[in-house]
Amino acid sequence: MNTKKLIEKKDWHYYVYEENNSITLSVPIPKPNPGFDILYTLSESEKEKYLSTGIKSLENRIEDMKINFSNYEMNSWR
Repeated sequence: MNTKKLIEKKDWHYYVYEENNSITLSVPIPKPNPGFDILYTLSESEKEKYLSTGIKSLENRIEDMKINFSNYEMNSWR
C-alpha cells in the first residue's frame, strides 16, 4: 500500500513527501494561471544530502524549480 507521508513543509514555499522509499519535493507557484505544484523526485545523492543536512541542501533545486518550472512535472491547481 502506498502511503505518502509529509516530512517537512513551509506553507506556500515547499513541501517534502516520502513515499515508497523515495522523496518528492513539491513547490507551489501561482503563475502561469491557474497555478501549479511543481514536482521533483530526489536522486539518491540528493536524498542522502537532504537526510543529513535538511532543506538547506535543496535550496538551489527549489529556486531552479521556480524559474525553470516547465522542465519539471506540473500538477495544475484546477
